Amino acid sequence: MSALLTIRCVLPPASPATMSLRALSGDRLLTCQAMRLLIRLDTELRYARADFNDDRFRRIMRARPKVVDRLRRRWAMLNPQPQIPLGSLRRRCHANLTR
Repeated sequence: MSALLTIRCVLPPASPATMSLRALSGDRLLTCQAMRLLIRLDTELRYARADFNDDRFRRIMRARPKVVDRLRRRWAMLNPQPQIPLGSLRRRCHANLTR
């Protein structure tokens, strides 16, 4: 009877994404964090455009070049260089969302 009334707290197993971040160190970890920041910023940009929120869109587009520069700088510091090139991170800005 007491076994049925016991609440057990179990940690969920770590996801592969979390485990891979733990394995990274130094410049690779900083590069991964910069890439995740850029991805999160692009997601926010999509939401701002969907909400027709001009102010939020402009603030995100103003911050985006700084994040791209950070990612490029950290990507260049990696040793050995990754097999896949970083590619173009350019994004066109449409200030008038209603067109």
